[in-house]
Amino acid sequence: MKKLRFESLELLSRRERKARKIEFHPRLTVIKGANDVGKSSVIKSLYWAFGASSRKIHPTWAQANIKALVTFTVDGHRYRIFRDHDAFGIFDAEGKLLLGTSQITRELAPFLGRLLDFRLVFSNRKGEPEIPPPAYAFLPFYIDQDDGWTKPLDSFANLSQYANFRKPLIEFHTGILPNEYYELEADKRRLEVDQKELEADRRIVGKALERFNLEASFEGLELSIDGHEQAIEHLLTRLKQVKAVRQGRANKLSEVLDQRMIIEQQMQVVRASIAEFEKDAKFAGDLPEEVFCPTCGTVHHNDFANRYGIIDDREALFEFLTEARQKIKVLTSQAVRAEAGVHEADRTLAEIQASLDAKQGDVSLLEVIESRGRRIASDLFDGQLAELDDQIAELLGKIVKANKSLNKLKDKQRREEIEQYYAGFVLDYLSRLDVTNYSADAVTKIPARISETGSDLPRALLAYFLATLRTINKYSTSLFAPIVVDSPNQQDQDKINVGSMIDLIIASRPNDAQIIVGTVSLHGRTIEDGSIIEFTEKLSVLRSIEFDDISASMQPYMDQMTA
Repeated sequence: MKKLRFESLELLSRRERKARKIEFHPRLTVIKGANDVGKSSVIKSLYWAFGASSRKIHPTWAQANIKALVTFTVDGHRYRIFRDHDAFGIFDAEGKLLLGTSQITRELAPFLGRLLDFRLVFSNRKGEPEIPPPAYAFLPFYIDQDDGWTKPLDSFANLSQYANFRKPLIEFHTGILPNEYYELEADKRRLEVDQKELEADRRIVGKALERFNLEASFEGLELSIDGHEQAIEHLLTRLKQVKAVRQGRANKLSEVLDQRMIIEQQMQVVRASIAEFEKDAKFAGDLPEEVFCPTCGTVHHNDFANRYGIIDDREALFEFLTEARQKIKVLTSQAVRAEAGVHEADRTLAEIQASLDAKQGDVSLLEVIESRGRRIASDLFDGQLAELDDQIAELLGKIVKANKSLNKLKDKQRREEIEQYYAGFVLDYLSRLDVTNYSADAVTKIPARISETGSDLPRALLAYFLATLRTINKYSTSLFAPIVVDSPNQQDQDKINVGSMIDLIIASRPNDAQIIVGTVSLHGRTIEDGSIIEFTEKLSVLRSIEFDDISASMQPYMDQMTA
């Protein structure tokens, strides 16, 4: 099992010219402060950097256009992940770019899946197997203050992209079904997709054989002159249609290339302006605070406001460059797709023209076609059907073999052992949190059904959450991530109950687990082997004093991502 640790979180807002670095204790970090000081925004940004977004973001935080850099370790090996808007970069300990992408599901999820040994596989809407986004790796380890206290495994946005995900997710994380099961299931699903494609091909060939339509397969050697002329007419119509499609795709390509060229020209101008602003800022910084003009005799004040205005304009240009680079990436992807579409149309045009060249030739082979054409066609289609049948049979054999292997991995005895282990903890934790009105059958199964209401609901969810974590720590074949609990005082808990919740969060942690807790108060509890970070300013968790240092820290990563 891989061990993930968060070392630090750096946040930067060029728009506000503020930043903040948060360093996490390897065992316990308490982020403490009154309401509206930014505790939850900081915690949400930690996951946002990994592509796992919360449903609710404070409007002020969203408007700040935050950039985030998280330093983390996996089994002691250090990495960094940087996010700016929708762009992600993952770097090794030496700062070398390992992955740059804006595709969370297609590229970021598989990379993190390999790094964290997170091999859970779900079927997407097309029925294709894929590793789900990073949110599904972190779900059992995080309780969000807004959504995590109402329903289990509900702390991130966009979870509905997979139907009924909770049962397989929790079975995976608790080790009921190991990594090997999901790898094998992914292979099986790929085989099933291939099988469906071959069966679709077989249906097409079967229908063609039934209708005996030879126009596209015999390059003009139709069975009659009428059929020959109809085939030519059909191909001419098709040729006209494909030419129109090609023209549309070519126009789209031209439009995208023009847009990209305009943005690149704008970026050249902005880069030149940045260089000039840097010269102006240096020149202004070298001047005295009062400058005498010999022409007009006026004394001009070279105060901080003037110099700040130059720097502020330069930062605005940097912000433009960042956004422009993202637009360039999008336009480049569009251009690649449009160009591929043009090439595809060209290939289709060439095939149609080749058929027309054959069909417009001499029809003197009519007698040969009449005597042999049907036999040739029948043999051809029969051969195609036989080949497809062999391929389908081979895939079915592999699918049957995969099903047998999957059934062997569904170890009933292992499931019972894991559920008993979990049940012991959840019942103990419910008792310690003074939750008494519950169904034992509902809460002791994996996944559990939490149906409590009022102030009992948060405590029941916490008992389920912590018992699940103990189970994951013992039986998982994947990863163990930091435990993050945001704002446990939900539904107006009394002092005794909220104190018990904080005590249990700290006491129940596995020996080598890292915990991050966001809370208004510790309710008289003291922290040993941990650290407390206290936020005090309303709506101002970022600080101007840290802007220059963190901006300089992030710049090498931004440069690699935009090179």
